[in-house]
Amino acid sequence: MLIGAQPLASGPLAAALGEAYEPVYVVRGRAAQWRLRLLVDGEDLSAQLTGLVDVDREEGAAAVAGFALYLPPGAVVPDDWKGKAVSLDYISRDRYGVVTESRRFTGRIEMPEWDPTWRLLACDCSDQLQQKVEGMTIVEIDATTGGMWSADLFEPTSGRSHWDYAQERMESRAASLDCSPTGAVRVTNWAAAGTPHFVFGPGTTLDESVEVDLQPLGAATNYLEIEASYRFPRLWQHVQVFGWTHPEAGSSGIPGFCQWRVWTSDLPTTEMIEDAVTGAGLTLVGGVGGYKLPPSMSDPCGDGQPWKNLFDNLWLSATASGARRWVQQVTENYNLLLTATGGEAEATRVIARDSGSFAVESNQADEWESGQPSGGSSSTELSDEARRVAALQTLLRGGAVQLLDAHRGTTLSWQTPTDLALGVDLVHTVRLEDKALAQGKCRRIQDRFDLGAGTAITTISVAISRGGGSGDALVTPARPETSLPPITGAAILATQLGGRLNDPITGVPIPPYDDTRLGFSGNWDVADDLTAEQFPRRFKVESTEISETYRDERIGEASVHYRVAIPNDLLEL
Repeated sequence: MLIGAQPLASGPLAAALGEAYEPVYVVRGRAAQWRLRLLVDGEDLSAQLTGLVDVDREEGAAAVAGFALYLPPGAVVPDDWKGKAVSLDYISRDRYGVVTESRRFTGRIEMPEWDPTWRLLACDCSDQLQQKVEGMTIVEIDATTGGMWSADLFEPTSGRSHWDYAQERMESRAASLDCSPTGAVRVTNWAAAGTPHFVFGPGTTLDESVEVDLQPLGAATNYLEIEASYRFPRLWQHVQVFGWTHPEAGSSGIPGFCQWRVWTSDLPTTEMIEDAVTGAGLTLVGGVGGYKLPPSMSDPCGDGQPWKNLFDNLWLSATASGARRWVQQVTENYNLLLTATGGEAEATRVIARDSGSFAVESNQADEWESGQPSGGSSSTELSDEARRVAALQTLLRGGAVQLLDAHRGTTLSWQTPTDLALGVDLVHTVRLEDKALAQGKCRRIQDRFDLGAGTAITTISVAISRGGGSGDALVTPARPETSLPPITGAAILATQLGGRLNDPITGVPIPPYDDTRLGFSGNWDVADDLTAEQFPRRFKVESTEISETYRDERIGEASVHYRVAIPNDLLEL
């Protein structure tokens, strides 16, 4: 029995527009008359076609076509045919006289081969998918492909192949990049629609043409471990405050000076304090503050005694701040586990692994330690949340796509007269109800036109995804805890004065000089015994010891498990 097509209008077109649609039911009927129209650089060479004409279109790949032309006597330069534009249309007329035209291929001649004996020019053609994408701008590729991309995981786009960049974009999409029959670059999603676009009913397949290529168990990855690390600098600044007050100058201002004037002693100079701070390995911040000996006055204490000061840099009380800066590296390690059905049980795992690492590099971090401190103690993370999210999302979505791809390796194919397959494209979901019951996304369409035998046969292949299970949202994992409490503490410095056996105020014996004691050391101006120990005049501070916890690399760990739902397409043989 001859067979033909009986389509329902607007089904595939409505589906392409994202609107509601009804399936096109392909049923047995009468065959139609057909012919091919071949245009080469706009010239109709259909009459010169001979032998076999092949067209092969597959998701994620450039479409190819092949044909042979008989060229009349005359000079032939095969190389001149290279790069010529080619379009191939299938034109059929049904029993009611309705003419249908279907574009089967649009591209260019890649390689012509000349047979001088039979004067045949065999032409291999391509839709030049790669070259078209290469000619697109980065903005155009982003708009076309979508997907996730991270400059931390891939090379910079400048000076690189735009085709490679587009493939990197597509790694995070469950879809393929290919061309329509008219040659337009597009993205075709892998997921089969719930409602098929075409249904091939009983008697629509050629005898013994239904075949299934099952995916082997070892290719169905269901357990994917992704090790990701994110490194960034943390800038530390610790400001240590030193405070010193002469034991007699308990009050500030003139009252404190008047107390000190009763029993005068050595006092530290500005230079002594500054040198003590810098000598402790610190950078002086803001200079020395406090209360100096007052300038010369006639009677500052109200006791009738004038005061004459020949020095302007002696301190009764002083404060000084010294700072240190250093850079601590922080590394956040992420263990991202993605599993599909069967991946959670150890006995049924098919394991794969992936990794990615990225780091924040900063001129600010490079110059931090040599820079001039300002302000108080602080810690600043030079992390970049947008970069972290982009990189982790690229890895996560790419991993999910890897699992989805690993479960759609089964292919069901069948042959049918081309008139029955005219509307089928790689974007469509096709259902077969002849010698098998299956439904899947179309992954390949192969046309074979035998001009000698008068046959036009199309092979349709659909991808069958098998798996099932439930899935989780691919939420970016939270950052692991790597923070540290602030470094605190201020130093209150002591005083030790010699030159006397007994303290003139308290009367208690003065202990021996202690070189380890921080603060000011000097002597009383009036001695009570010539044998009393003379103390060195100095000002001494020490910087706070910074724990290795604040200096060594800080590492945080985070582990997250994501379940990936795999579509379960219909397949009954």
